[in-house]
Amino acid sequence: MLTPMAKLLGYAGLIPFIVLTALVQFAESPLDFWSANSLLLYAATIASFVGALHWGPLLNPLSNQEGYGFWKSKGAWIWGVIPALLAWAALHLPFSSGYFLIAATLVLAMRTVLTVVATACLVLAGIAIRQF
Repeated sequence: MLTPMAKLLGYAGLIPFIVLTALVQFAESPLDFWSANSLLLYAATIASFVGALHWGPLLNPLSNQEGYGFWKSKGAWIWGVIPALLAWAALHLPFSSGYFLIAATLVLAMRTVLTVVATACLVLAGIAIRQF
């Protein structure tokens, strides 16, 4: 169960997704381009953060005990870096393709209301940005 502070900060993290997506769609140049770039960078940062969340429990000394299975011993370590690698790859793609790759990464990594909003913002921006 998340604490109220964690929930508040999670929802606050959606503010850049929403504001930057609106600016991508409605702002005049060059603010629209700046917003598109900023959205891609922010989304990549969040995808990397989400991957790192898998490492947190594994850094606990108790996680090194026997009986934790493959996921605890290897799978979570591997999955912890995959979102960061996909986000890094997305930064080298055209904006719309990068948005779609990070949106897919978030869908694979998370399953919450935060994911739905962030993914919708990235998809909307990806559709709007095809003009660049």
